[in-house]
Amino acid sequence: MDDCDPVRASIKGMLQKIGFEHIAAAADANAAIANCTEIQYDFILSDFNLGEGKDGYQLFEALKHLRLLKPGCCFIIISAESQRQIVHGVVELQPDTYLLKPFSFIQLEKRLMRAFEIKHALHQVYKEIAEEKFIEAANSCELVVKNDPDYAVYALRLRGELLLEIEYYQAAEQLYITILARRDYAWAKLGLAIARFCQQRWLEAEFELRELSKMDETRVEALDWLSRLFLKRQLYKDAYDTLNDVTKLSPKNYQRQKALANLANINGLKEDAVKIYARLQQAARYSIFDTPDNFLNYARAILELTKDANKLEQTRHFKKIDDILANIGKRFSLESYLHEEMAVRARVAVLRGNIDEARELLAKSDAAQTGKPLTAEACLDKAKAYFEAGNLSRSDEYMQELDAMAEHDDLLANTLTVLIQTEHKAHDNLREEIKTLNNDGLDAYQNGYYGRALEFFNKAFDYMPYNPSLALNLLQTISKIGGVTKDTARLARRCVEILEQSELNEGNTKRFAAVMKELNTLLQLA
Repeated sequence: MDDCDPVRASIKGMLQKIGFEHIAAAADANAAIANCTEIQYDFILSDFNLGEGKDGYQLFEALKHLRLLKPGCCFIIISAESQRQIVHGVVELQPDTYLLKPFSFIQLEKRLMRAFEIKHALHQVYKEIAEEKFIEAANSCELVVKNDPDYAVYALRLRGELLLEIEYYQAAEQLYITILARRDYAWAKLGLAIARFCQQRWLEAEFELRELSKMDETRVEALDWLSRLFLKRQLYKDAYDTLNDVTKLSPKNYQRQKALANLANINGLKEDAVKIYARLQQAARYSIFDTPDNFLNYARAILELTKDANKLEQTRHFKKIDDILANIGKRFSLESYLHEEMAVRARVAVLRGNIDEARELLAKSDAAQTGKPLTAEACLDKAKAYFEAGNLSRSDEYMQELDAMAEHDDLLANTLTVLIQTEHKAHDNLREEIKTLNNDGLDAYQNGYYGRALEFFNKAFDYMPYNPSLALNLLQTISKIGGVTKDTARLARRCVEILEQSELNEGNTKRFAAVMKELNTLLQLA
């Protein structure tokens, strides 16, 4: 497959000369996917550059994701590009071979035949892997080693990976030690380091991974596992720096880029998070990861940056968020993401001071969410939105939902787990701080220390400026102070505004009315 007619014709001629009879040509990735939906091919040759739309990397990624490659299919990427970033990315995705242009008929024939021979020898293994029978596949690898020594190395490599997959870590370690005693394979050294990592032998694994990160053949995977190791050891800045290096080497790996964004958030690197999500939104175009989440996460990252910005910067950030959210509707069905978009817009409304609008948007978001699953990012977003809107109980509910959302043990899931734990800890600490300040304020108020009570309530109100209970406590305390200054009058009017926009229970409604009788005269004098 190639986007250039003469090149497709040339390669087709080579394939016919080799002996292929049934050859289908496709000008772009979508046509190739359509072909693969109807026919299971034995060989697929794809150019890396396919013009507008998916490239060869994204095509291979999509075919694997859609399970359109039969176990014995040989996928070969051909390209004139030899840049390290492209090569690292393609090799990491593990096609059967990577062929640089220009190549001759003889070179193509040798590569095709070798790829076919390997696939044929390991056909049973690949079939069992496709059926997720990993123990059986590992046993089949052992049979290949015994019965077909020409392909023993390939079988041993697959067996090691399968032992790691089924968590037979000691068996995998012993296998790699045995292999390395015969020959110094880089992939076996990497497998040994991973096996020791999985057994939590951190020092051994770190030393081996650092050495492997110096070698071209294993640099990307070694750095990837090294970042996981730092993450497990709670060295979050080291994990971020290491993973950042990997993404520069192999920028097309979406899952890794998203893990990097999580690590940026864990480390409080808000500007870095915005840049990463901007890249993700662009990079996901034409890939299987092209979803509304990329736009929403980009908007959420800018929102976090907006909290600390000045008024001019906030105006610019709000405009950017509006543009991002508007662009989602041009690409995706509104029904699929509306509930999440409204939560983001609710948070924007809070920052703009439009609390009525924020609460209305959150109510609509909850209604639109019925029956739809939430991503972890969306769940965290709802928790923050409710907290910022002053509804602590609803915020707590969404924080509790987060706990069961990261179950897999891969790099992305690990960073998501740590991010959730970090956000949960920050949420709980802030909640406890507000509770302590409020209780201290109540104690001071009950003992007649109204000035001291005002200080405690005001600090709590700074953390949660739209919470009606705190606003009412502040207002009642102000009413007990002998004189009202311009500052306390301004604070009182702010509390009144919040309370008038909030739904109060019967007791608080009566309390609010009583406090207002005392305050009206004081506020007029101020």
